[in-house]
Amino acid sequence: MTGRQTILVVDDSLLVCQQIERALKEEFGLVKCHTAKDTLETLEHLTPDLILLDVILPDMEGYDLFARIKEKDTNQTPVIFITSKDSEEDVIRGFSMGASDYIMKPFRVEELKSRVRTRLRGKQEQDELKSMNETLRVNMEKLNRVAYRDELTGLYNRHFVVEKLAPDLENTNHQDALIMIDVDDFKHVNDSYGHPAGDMVLVCISNIMESICRRHKVVRWGGEEFLVILMAVTEQEAFQICEEIRTEVGQFPFLHENKPFFCTITLGLTQYDKSLNFWENIRCADRALYRGKNAGKNQTVIYGEDRKTGV
Repeated sequence: MTGRQTILVVDDSLLVCQQIERALKEEFGLVKCHTAKDTLETLEHLTPDLILLDVILPDMEGYDLFARIKEKDTNQTPVIFITSKDSEEDVIRGFSMGASDYIMKPFRVEELKSRVRTRLRGKQEQDELKSMNETLRVNMEKLNRVAYRDELTGLYNRHFVVEKLAPDLENTNHQDALIMIDVDDFKHVNDSYGHPAGDMVLVCISNIMESICRRHKVVRWGGEEFLVILMAVTEQEAFQICEEIRTEVGQFPFLHENKPFFCTITLGLTQYDKSLNFWENIRCADRALYRGKNAGKNQTVIYGEDRKTGV
């Protein structure tokens, strides 16, 4: 049965099962059940490509079994009813429940083969399309990660902010804040310890910020500069977050050749002003940041105020 499509035959008549087996066994793998109970148990470990289902079974009506099968069917398995009933109402009932086809008993072998092949071709095409869609989804996720994530730190990048977040910030009904963050004397880190150590510093600082800002957005803005977008916070709450980040980074021992060294950061904070556009708000945070850099570094500065903290 390896490589062949599998058909589950559900019929209480041994004769009918034998007829179906003779007609289809050369092309397809067959599994036979004679009761609804056996069918449901078989489907716990078998995923057939098609089901041939008798309408009348000893322990359950075929229509009811069909409903039970479809409750758990995640594979969209086509079902062909096989029955001696030939009233229009029976045919309509089967199709209205979602059956793929309907074959009357006694059936002709060539008709059975033709209907089964048609439904299995459709199932194969459906599976191929599903596989293509899943591959496309995975590839799109990879592309989005490349497009919107920084390769070194795994943080969101500037492209993500500009395309996805900036429009939303201008339309929120709550107060937000922006923090621009710069690693102090980062060139000295690279010059003294090497670029791998500099990369390690950026990754560690990224992890610290993400752990503190779990419900917010942390972005690698470029080089050693970061942007944090705080959602629904007061100025005081935003300032406290800034100070928590600054303190955690300042106390973190970065290791180079098993010897610790320390880094500090400077932060510029601004409450998001919805009367300004995104880039104007960024400039406000930048101004606060560079005022802090010029005033001695290792501090948080709020835009428009003299308030700052540091060592």
